[in-house]
Amino acid sequence: MELDANQQLMLHWIPIALGVLLMSPMGKGMSQSLRSMFPGMEHQRGRTIGGMILVFLGGFTVSVHTLWIHNKSKEMGAGNFCSGDGIWDCSSVIGNDAWNTMPVTNLPWGLVGMMAFCILAWLVISIGKDPTATWVNDHIKYGLVLGYGGLLIIAYLAYGEYQIGKLCQYCTTAHFAHVVGLLGFIHLNSVIDTSEWGTGSVGEGDAEPRIRRKRGYVAPTIAKDDSEE
Repeated sequence: MELDANQQLMLHWIPIALGVLLMSPMGKGMSQSLRSMFPGMEHQRGRTIGGMILVFLGGFTVSVHTLWIHNKSKEMGAGNFCSGDGIWDCSSVIGNDAWNTMPVTNLPWGLVGMMAFCILAWLVISIGKDPTATWVNDHIKYGLVLGYGGLLIIAYLAYGEYQIGKLCQYCTTAHFAHVVGLLGFIHLNSVIDTSEWGTGSVGEGDAEPRIRRKRGYVAPTIAKDDSEE
């Protein structure tokens, strides 16, 4: 059975919706079954990071789909690749030559979205793997800069949709994932120095507190042999 455009879109929404729920107050109950594998989910920081990873996954896959639609429209001309009823018609938006690529670079917006979600996911995965490293603050700031910068792009694309007179449901899904990711970075920035942050990584427990590691290589401590004392 072949799925129509809106049914295919729901596949991208599944990880996004799960991520939003995990980041929300309901995430505490949802994470109960995950704590055996990911003890870091005990803290709001761990649940937020886990939810952000899911949201960025959905943002990446819908960006891939958007790039495919862009390439198909270039290859075959205007087509019914993802049209919908009424105002929702992403074929009219992605197939519009005046708005379907990034100014100056001429990169398709789907490709730009893929790169953006990859970078954002790398930042948040790095934070989750080593939440006590000194560079965590920098990664959160990078995420905030990219997040707020992305809002300008979203506003530009929304203006393009207004000019075209149609809305792109695939583009809107990517925009939603970006905004949720930005809210995640804002939350991480607000809890990094509080008890909600915890000490272990998303996949580790918090049995022993850890100090923040220095930047770069840290030489291992070698225990002195009793004979040398």
